[in-house]
Amino acid sequence: MTDRQPRTDNRQRVAIVGPVYPYRAGVAYCTTRLAQELDADVISFKRQYPKRFYPGGDDIDPTLPRAKADFTLDILNPLTWLRARHKLREYDAVIFVWWIWVWAIPYRVMMSRRAILQCHNIGEKEPAAWKRLLANLVFRRADVLVVHAKSEAGEAKSRTRAEVVQTFLPVHELGREIPSREDAQRRLGVSGNIALFFGHIRPFKGLDIALDAWRHLKSNVTLVVAGEPWWNAKYDEQPNVRFDLRFIPDSEVANYFAAADVVLAPYRSEAQSGVALTAFHFARPVIATSVGGLPEIIDGRNGILVQPENAEALAGAVDEFFTTRDRSAMERAAAESAQRYSWQEYGAIMKRLVSPK
Repeated sequence: MTDRQPRTDNRQRVAIVGPVYPYRAGVAYCTTRLAQELDADVISFKRQYPKRFYPGGDDIDPTLPRAKADFTLDILNPLTWLRARHKLREYDAVIFVWWIWVWAIPYRVMMSRRAILQCHNIGEKEPAAWKRLLANLVFRRADVLVVHAKSEAGEAKSRTRAEVVQTFLPVHELGREIPSREDAQRRLGVSGNIALFFGHIRPFKGLDIALDAWRHLKSNVTLVVAGEPWWNAKYDEQPNVRFDLRFIPDSEVANYFAAADVVLAPYRSEAQSGVALTAFHFARPVIATSVGGLPEIIDGRNGILVQPENAEALAGAVDEFFTTRDRSAMERAAAESAQRYSWQEYGAIMKRLVSPK
């Protein structure tokens, strides 16, 4: 972020605090994309986490372009928080991207102007009472909390007196040029019916449920597991399961989604799923558990919902998808969903929130 020139119009001066490219994963993608929609300045991170709090590998994706941002915030250096607080006073509104308790105290220090908290999740993926207390310090200081599911709105209202705005999480337009299914399968060395489990592998995402489901499966389907384990978990080889246990850079994302016929989200909990929204971008239906915000975006046409913690139900849904469902119609419905959850509409909502009342 360079020194600002005086504005000659009446536009709001908006800043965003959060991770942007080349940081990994969906939150960084969303922040980068939101900054483009709002023409906002960004204050991002020089160091995003203490290493012990990021059990995966590096948190940078070297295949991504470096976003236009001021990469100065250091989680271990309070002076950078104070400098950011001073800088943020120049703006009419500041959007703080919230997704993890680690940044609770720094965000609280930086909040001075109208503060909008864009919440990718209200609760923690691995909950603890002390994490909740830290998060509440931020929730109760914000003027507005933006959440992406009805379930999140209810919890947010119970934890703050701030205005709570419920909207949708926009489609994740990850990956580069989309290859054909045939080309993508050839690049991955797979063929036939393919189901995809994608992204960071953490307990709440239910990979163990999917692996158990494959033991009950009646149809011939290969499960491709593509993502980096959050901890050093070991997975036994089993028939019709292929593991690619590493971080998948943005340059390779399209191959996995284009090669798949359906994407799995057998989560135990989730505010809203970036993986499901990425699947819609690639016109791929989703089989997911009915937790969090997933029932709000999966409607029976663009995917199938099953009970959580039920491997047999998941196996039954996979068999149903490959044997009796109109897969072409479901792909069309998934593509329509990508249009419905557009960045243009989401950007318009956020623009109204940063404008004066």
